[in-house]
Amino acid sequence: MFDLLIKNGTIITVDEKHNIYKNGFIAVKDDKIALIGDMESLDENITAEKVIDANGNAVLPGLIDTHGHGGHCLTKTLGEHLGDGWEPMAEGIYHKFSDNEFWRAEGALAAAERIKFGVTTGVSMIGNTVRVGDLDVVQSHIEGTLETGIRHVTGAGCPNPVWNKPARKWHSLNEYTAYEVTPETAFEFTPKALKAFKGKYDRCDFIVMPSRMGRNRDNPDELNIRQNKFMYQLSKEFDTVIHSHSYAGDMLFMMETSPEVFGAKMFLAHSTGMSEKEWEIMAKHDVSVCHGPSTNANVSVRCPAVEMLENGVNVVVATDGTAPDRSFDLLKDIKLFSFLHKGFFHNSNMLHAGLVLEMVTIRAAKAMGKEKEIGSLEVGKKADIIIIDCHQPHLAPWGVMPVQRIVNHATGADVSHTIVDGKVVMENRKLTMADENKIISDAEKAFDLMCKRSGVLDYAVENNKLWQVK
Repeated sequence: MFDLLIKNGTIITVDEKHNIYKNGFIAVKDDKIALIGDMESLDENITAEKVIDANGNAVLPGLIDTHGHGGHCLTKTLGEHLGDGWEPMAEGIYHKFSDNEFWRAEGALAAAERIKFGVTTGVSMIGNTVRVGDLDVVQSHIEGTLETGIRHVTGAGCPNPVWNKPARKWHSLNEYTAYEVTPETAFEFTPKALKAFKGKYDRCDFIVMPSRMGRNRDNPDELNIRQNKFMYQLSKEFDTVIHSHSYAGDMLFMMETSPEVFGAKMFLAHSTGMSEKEWEIMAKHDVSVCHGPSTNANVSVRCPAVEMLENGVNVVVATDGTAPDRSFDLLKDIKLFSFLHKGFFHNSNMLHAGLVLEMVTIRAAKAMGKEKEIGSLEVGKKADIIIIDCHQPHLAPWGVMPVQRIVNHATGADVSHTIVDGKVVMENRKLTMADENKIISDAEKAFDLMCKRSGVLDYAVENNKLWQVK
């Protein structure tokens, strides 16, 4: 007997042969796909503990969001008009006015949003410039996230300047201990966090995750080089990939000052303004790009995503959700990705739908070094699966060119079922492993307490002016 049988669906495998079973089935045993094929080949004697009739709807690999930030679901919309003042506001909130419950509640809220948009694997930095120095914060973030059933990737590393960062550890409603975050804090904390959390939780990969790999011009170059080298050393010591941000000039700086870092598997967010020489470095050393088409980084300086793809770089689409002004809807972002780059090149015939779908499935899995485990529907892989309800006007008539229909017309809100590790974590738009109403209520309480402590609403909402946490 199988644990789960999904039948009568249009199975879009995203495998190497691009197999599509127009009337197909998937059988799951334990946490892996055991059988997949046409309904005609399904043995009528096969039984399963749970059967889902997909009723002709689309069945796809779970979506993979390779870049986001823990904390942002409780700061979204706040101060989105502040421009350069938004980062200091968010960093101040995370370091000075957030407690363990803030991080637990926000982690659960973010994971719930992702699951309801069909994201089965989500990557989140803890804080906008990496919150370091407090293991309890990290643990709360992980546990809140995992209570929903999602597959999670997070980590620790060196944050961005400015130094030194004032921070607080809250003990009660009004009591806290103040401390400062310095570069040395990160050098001491990161290996401590890796020892504490790597391998501790099922469905959570804890990796090396600095805020930037390359050259941050607010740091002295000696510190940038030291950080790059140390992050690389930790990735080797703890056998993890590296996830971080990168921008124009970062690849050249690392190649000139610490070329050994390219011996690590890296997937880097944004990569805006990169030169052709940098694309060559990334392609040669298997560095992947997590392109956020709806991000402020991409608004400020274009990411040459198409040129990178053409030159052999593995480029994927990520949300960078959720604050200040975006969501975790990857299906929305792949449409925006196509539109922006087609518009830039004045060519509506480029970026075919199959390639775009791969950028949030198998290519995204490859970026993290997990393409043998997730990212496509194949026997032996993890049973991370979503079902999209295609019996709706905007997706009808369903059945012809299903990949194009999903990429061009479906949204995250069309996902009816989300399955992670063979477990149904959302069924008919309802979370099954967590109480959605409680998640929302807990998030509202944590948000209200943060606002009470910080006074952020007085500045970020009521007054349209620059604001920094004092």
